[in-house]
Amino acid sequence: MIDFSITNDEYMNDLMELVRLFEGASDENLSLGVDYRADGEAFRVNVSSDKYSEFQKNFYFPFGKYDELMRKRVEKRYLKIAIYRTLCFLTGVNLPYGCLTGIRPTKLYVEVQNDREFYGKSARDVFLKDYGVSEEKVELIERIVDVQRPLRNKSEKEYDVFVFIPFCPTKCAYCSFVSLSLDKRRKLVEPYVDCLIRELEQTKSIIKRKKLKVRAVYVGGGTPTSIGREQLDRVLSHCHFKAKEFTVEAGRPDTVDREMIDMLLSHGVTRMSVNPQTFNAKTLERIGRKHSVGDIINAYALAKGKLDVNMDLIAMLPDETFEDFKYSLDTAVALSPENITVHTLYLKKGSALKLDGYDNTDCETAGRMVDYAYKRLTEAGYVPYYMYRQKYTSGNLENVGYAKPDKECLYNVDIMEEDTSIIASGANGISKKLDRKKQLITRCANYKEPLEYVKSIDLMLERQREFWS
Repeated sequence: MIDFSITNDEYMNDLMELVRLFEGASDENLSLGVDYRADGEAFRVNVSSDKYSEFQKNFYFPFGKYDELMRKRVEKRYLKIAIYRTLCFLTGVNLPYGCLTGIRPTKLYVEVQNDREFYGKSARDVFLKDYGVSEEKVELIERIVDVQRPLRNKSEKEYDVFVFIPFCPTKCAYCSFVSLSLDKRRKLVEPYVDCLIRELEQTKSIIKRKKLKVRAVYVGGGTPTSIGREQLDRVLSHCHFKAKEFTVEAGRPDTVDREMIDMLLSHGVTRMSVNPQTFNAKTLERIGRKHSVGDIINAYALAKGKLDVNMDLIAMLPDETFEDFKYSLDTAVALSPENITVHTLYLKKGSALKLDGYDNTDCETAGRMVDYAYKRLTEAGYVPYYMYRQKYTSGNLENVGYAKPDKECLYNVDIMEEDTSIIASGANGISKKLDRKKQLITRCANYKEPLEYVKSIDLMLERQREFWS
């Protein structure tokens, strides 16, 4: 627990996350007292703990003259550094990403690169020496930043379109996303599709009025292919935006057959997912995926050579050893899809695994799995091209997308680096408008729950019209 007064809840939660990470890594209940003050020349932080009698660490950071917004940013940065260094001392633990708690390490790295005057040193030194990020993770971040450089969107007139279809055959045990099991909510599919088509037609009008080009279309979920070929065909008929890239998630292989592939091709889809998560039959059953390993192989065979395919794998699934994960990864590499994305299991409220009390905090095994994935995939010719991090992740690690050269997914880069405006449709869709000059992002969110989205579609349409006007 941190004992000091901060009125900004988001700020306080960010600092509390550091303590939670150390408690998970060291099995200690930690308590800190923090006093801090700033004057015109320095920012001083005193951190105490009841672990040792009269323990206190004092920090002194140079402090320049800043406006109010910048001052708060600098204070937060220095507080995190002071708290992190104290926790390292008290526990003997160093976290792979140091005191970083945000989702987008690569975005932050580029921001630091572009503002060396403010930070006073290179981005590499800031990440290594100030934030305490490990050498291996800094090298991963740098490699991804280099790979992304020619892929980044350079035009204010190129937007992305995101389409959300929140239905799945069943809900996976690790899932906390907005997704509905079809066996319970099948009657909602048709009205949802009707509303989604209305929103897509409005998206077309916005794009035409603003004279935009569409860089990437991403139809995600849920499992879009789970609603059936006829309904998905209706949706995709309204997604013809002449985009450079057109992705449809088909993550559950039991929703893919030859007719589905032919339908996707007929709409100009260029990329799809066939997500194993694991190639171990016992684990598939344990996590609630009602398909076999054979279904994964068959679905991939139908798409191979016709569409670029991504395969998702998850490290630290329940009861899996390092050898189990290694087998899954080696199997995926042997199949040779264009993309392989390696996620580290994270557990949020609402997932069945979380409710069952599954412990995913074996940091050593998680680290071995992630390190093996990087070594095996890069040796096989894949390059890491985007990454993100989440709370409650095994080992405080990351999710990384790997691609064969020239097969990177533009949408994944755009949404993680937040340098592209996105028009989002569907329940839980969050449109993002980027002002490049001010480096400002404004958002417009649809209702999260699919039933509320259907009931309130007129309000959603009006809200989007005003946002893009």
